[in-house]
Order: sequence, then C-alpha cells, then structure tokens
Amino acid sequence: MVLAAVVGLGAGLAAVGFSILVELSDRFFFEILKDEWLGDLPNARLILIPAIGGLLVGPITYLLAPGARGHSIPEVMAALDSRGGRLPASDAVAKIAAATITIGSGGALGRQGPVVFIGAAFGSLAGRVLLLNDQTMRLLAAAGAAGGVAGVFNAPIAGVFFSLEVLLRRFSTRNFSVVVLASIVATVTAIALRGDELAIPVPTHQHLTSIEEAPLYAVLGVLCGIVGVAFIRVFYWTEDGLTRLTTIPGWLLPALGGALVGALALYDGSILGIREIARDEALTGEGVVGVMLALLLLKLAATSISAGSGGSGGVFFPALFIGAMTGGVFEEVAVYLLPDIVDDSGTYATVGMAAVFAAASRAPITSTLILVEMTDDFGLMVPLLISITAATVVSQLLSRGTIYSIKAERLGVAIEEDVEPSDVMAQLRVSDAMSPMLVAFGPDATLDEIALAFEGDPDPIALVVRENGEIYGILTGADIGEALAHGEQNATAADICTTYLRTIHPDQTLLDALNLFASQDIRALPVVEPDDPWRPAGLLRRGDITRAYAEAVDRRASRARRQRLRPVRRSDNVRYLELRVSHESGLDGKELSDIDLTEDAVIVAVRHEGATLIPRGHTRLAEGDRVTIIASAEAVAEVRATFEGHS
Repeated sequence: MVLAAVVGLGAGLAAVGFSILVELSDRFFFEILKDEWLGDLPNARLILIPAIGGLLVGPITYLLAPGARGHSIPEVMAALDSRGGRLPASDAVAKIAAATITIGSGGALGRQGPVVFIGAAFGSLAGRVLLLNDQTMRLLAAAGAAGGVAGVFNAPIAGVFFSLEVLLRRFSTRNFSVVVLASIVATVTAIALRGDELAIPVPTHQHLTSIEEAPLYAVLGVLCGIVGVAFIRVFYWTEDGLTRLTTIPGWLLPALGGALVGALALYDGSILGIREIARDEALTGEGVVGVMLALLLLKLAATSISAGSGGSGGVFFPALFIGAMTGGVFEEVAVYLLPDIVDDSGTYATVGMAAVFAAASRAPITSTLILVEMTDDFGLMVPLLISITAATVVSQLLSRGTIYSIKAERLGVAIEEDVEPSDVMAQLRVSDAMSPMLVAFGPDATLDEIALAFEGDPDPIALVVRENGEIYGILTGADIGEALAHGEQNATAADICTTYLRTIHPDQTLLDALNLFASQDIRALPVVEPDDPWRPAGLLRRGDITRAYAEAVDRRASRARRQRLRPVRRSDNVRYLELRVSHESGLDGKELSDIDLTEDAVIVAVRHEGATLIPRGHTRLAEGDRVTIIASAEAVAEVRATFEGHS
C-alpha cells in the first residue's frame, strides 16, 4: 500500500507534467513555427506542421523505440499479461517524447494513452528496483495506469475501474485496494498542482425529465454503437494498410501521415491535436449539423492515420470528439423532428461522448463513471446508462474485438476470458509438464560424483541444493565438460554450477515458461512454490514442454476444427525448434496464415520486440523475430528450409 501511494504520486506528477509538455509543444508548432517562422506562406502551410512533427517522431517510433508507437493501452495490457508487468523505462521516455511531438504538432491523438503507459512504467520500475515478484509488479503497473487516468481527468473512480475493467480484467479485494489508493493519490497530486477544474467544462444539462426521452437515448446508443464499431474497423484497416506500404521507409511514414492529417485539417483545424472548440460547441448545443457530420468523419480518418502511420498518442479523447459530433448531429435532428420533447442543450452530445467510447472499448462501467466525474453532473446517469448499454450491445453484435483488444491480441493477450481459449500453451500449466527432481547434489559434491550420477543421461541437468533444502544453483553436463576442459578435476558442484537462477511457479502457464526460455539462453527452469521461492518442487526442461504440448494436442484432436492451432500428428520424435526470421527467408511482413508450413509442425510462440506472442493467423512476422515451433522429426528439415529461404 505504501508503494501504491508512491506510484500514485508519480502517476499524478506524470499526468500534470505531460499535459504541460503537450501544451508547450502545441504552442511551439502552431504559434512559433506556423504563425511566426512560416507566417509568410499560404494557409496550406498547415499541412507542413503535422508533417514536420511526423518527421521528428519517425526515428523515435521506428528506429529507437518501437514500443513507443501507437495508442499505448494494448502495450500495457500485453505487459501485464505476458511480461509480469515489465515495461521498459526507455520506452516510457521515448513515449513521452514521441507523444509530445505527435499531439503538439497536430496529430489527431489524445493524452490519456501515453499517461497510462507512463504511469504503468513507473509502477513497473518501482517493482524492478525493489526486486518484487511478477504478481506484485503487475499490480503496481496497473495501479500506475489507474493513477494516470485519474490524474489526467481528475477522476479517481474512473481511474480505478479503467484499470480493473480494461487492463487487469479481474476484480479482487487486493487489486481494488491497491489501485484505489494509487488513483486517489494521483488525483490529489494533480489537483494540488493544476487545480480542481473539470476536465471537460460543460454547462448544466437538461436531464431525463420525461419517459418519452428514454427511447431517444436508446436510439442514440444504437447509433453510437455503429459509429464506435466503424471507428474500430477504420482504425485497424488504416493501420494494416499503412503497414503494408513497403515502398516508403518506416521512419518516414509518420511524416506522410502527418501531411495527410494536415490536408484534412484544411477544412477545419478542430480535428488537430488538443483543439476542442468544435467539441465544446456541440456540448452547448451550438453545433451545425453539416459541420459536425463532416468533423465526425474527418476526425475518425485523422485519428486512424495518425496512429496507423506510427504516431504516438491515445484514442480516448478522439473517441470523445467523435461521440460529441455523433450526439450533436442526433440532437439537432431530434430537435427538428420532436421540438416539444428535445431542446438543443447539448445533452445528447455529452451522452454521445461516453456511448461511442463504450462501443469502441467495451468498457461500460468506465465510460459511465469517467463522464460523470469529468462533467461533475450526476444527473446524466440515467441517460448515460441507457445509451451506453445500447451502444455496448451493438458493439458486441457487430465486432469481435475492441479498439484495445484487437491490438492486444496481436501482441499475444487472450482477451475473451469467458470463452475457453484455443491457445494450448496458454491453458497448460507448468505443473502439467514439469519433471520430478530425480537428481540433486549438495554444494560439496565432487566432479567424479556428479559425472557418475549423470552417466547415461542424454540431457544431464540437476539442481544443487543446500542441506536445508534450499536451491543453491543449477548444474548441466556442459558445466562438467567446461570444468574438465580447464583441468578443474578437484572442483565441486558449488564451483561450477550456475547460481543466477530464473525460477517459475507450478501454476504459471507454459506460455510464461516459453517467454523465459525465449528471452534467455537456458535449458531448464527450477520450479518453486510461490510461498517458498527457495525450495524446489521440480524441474522444467524444454523437452517437458514439447511432451506436454504433444499430449495435449492429441487429447484435443476431436475438437481440432474448433481450435485455431492445427493438431500435430502424435509422435515420440517431436522436436522443439527456435528459429529467427531473417531477411533471406522472405517471411518479413508475412502473416502466419500465408506461410505454407507442413501439417507436422505448429508455431506455438513468436518472440517480437521483447514480448512473447500467442500465434494467430493474423500475427505478422518481422525480421529478427524468434519463432518457437514444435514439429515431428521428419518435418525439421522442411521447417528449417522455410525459415532459411530455400526449399
């Protein structure tokens, strides 16, 4: 709880500091660069501003820190799910720089995503510095993310539920208490530095005073659900299209995207960066139908281009803008058709903000609470619940994924917790595969004793254990060979064993184990109980994973057509391969569904930019990726040929 308070303080400072940086960046790009330095050029010079910003961002997000690219939340979800909450501090620094430039130069993205990333990275850093276990580090990262949301919007309750509903996706007493404290401290910190102003100042609205209006809010929710799904599809269609644009170097894509956004902004600059005039007009009922409809489409396109081309920023504020335009158009039409029931107070635009975000994120609790806290208008609760419920249902019917989950699944996060997962490695536990500790040595065991015990073992690995039963180190046949090669015949187990150990718990998944194996050159992991990290419970070898996987696939053969992974033909000669995607292979940029792999081989994990991904048909390989494959012995040569670029 003390750490949660510290993390909340850091997240609150980050929220305020990042907002100041974005405002300074905006002032530089538009007041100094556009109006002073380039003031003699025609009005079309607006195109240059986001393009110059993109030119500065490209080297950061494509060459220095690819983890800083995009809208941040999926990357945090992936870190919480597959990396024990570990977020590189270098990525957070790069995220600050890239997002400050992107948003300040007019990129149509928001501040929430980067602040969530920064807050989570601060929590992760605290966990790493104090050498905390993965579970605690994951919780601190989630607490930092909650503090980021709370600090940006002065919305502590919404910050809590965003973290629990979107990031952790599980509610428990421990999660709740830690996240609440961090969120409260972040809010108090932000208020102390910035003041207790509303994140979105809106006038007093007409609340639901007549039952006749309830159906209108339901219809608005349906419309917002459709718009939210359209936002998701256009967003990822644009990102995929720009990713396939191989004729332009990746680091130049943000500049191209910036130029396109600048061209769209020639119609109305309200779609750029932190400009909120058009949104505020809609919230007060002063918007014009034609203008709001055009801005809705332009903002949707501009946000998709800014993120898809490699810019850095969040999608929450753009979703609010799109929702305000949707609700504003609906309200003006309703006033024209039903003047006795609806007035142009801007209420529908306000409700539309939350409904579109709910449809895009499928986070109805967060959407409701964050708008109530941002506007300080609890009288909107009933209209909000009606519209948000309708929007969420429509989103579920029309879209399998959300604005966050689609990218998170591409990064290897299994989102659909209420559906039996099809990824075998994510279901199998270490306890299903580990071997008992048949051989163990004391630290004083001699080289002759060790060699005798290892005799006849094709893959000799054993633990070195102290007299009290605690792990001292791990010993392999290679250690013995190296000692003999150096003439150390009198060496003991303590002299030649490896004492720097990575351990794993019996209830962790084999995907967690693959992550550790892929990230480090190790052959086995000591298995220890969570409550006693020094006492061994067994040993997990790479071969144990292979055997457990083959057995699990064989058991599920009858359900193979409902599984995303094709079953491997049962064989006692199954092989475990780790191959790297090279330039010569021709696999760079290809999706797994496009690779003609023999049916006796299955890709079970992809190591990409430091994260281990669950492979899916749409998972795209990149040069340098390390691919884990389980294949029959007969298929090894063919698989290697595929990855080496010849048949």
